[in-house]
Amino acid sequence: MDVGGLEALQKNLTRVKENIDGATKRLDGLRPDSVGSDELDEACGDFRDSWKEGLEKLEEAVEEVDEGLGQAVKGYRDVEEGIRDSLKDMRDGVDDLNLQGATPSGR
Repeated sequence: MDVGGLEALQKNLTRVKENIDGATKRLDGLRPDSVGSDELDEACGDFRDSWKEGLEKLEEAVEEVDEGLGQAVKGYRDVEEGIRDSLKDMRDGVDDLNLQGATPSGR
């Protein structure tokens, strides 16, 4: 498993979340009477409301994926550490057996 790739994906998701936050704040800054005619102001208000809701849902989904990736990275790191420790223990055991066999008392 490419754990580094998962961590890079997490960083990208963080940037996505930051962009969504920025877009949501910019939409909040639009006042219904700041665009032009009443019809245009109303259309922009409707657009703002629907996009804000969609962006909030997207942000929630990104946060959930990011959390899941964090758990996956931790799990893979734990497995890698366990394998590394087990292999080290095996190597140490083989080294001990080799040393015992090389001494006169080990014969």
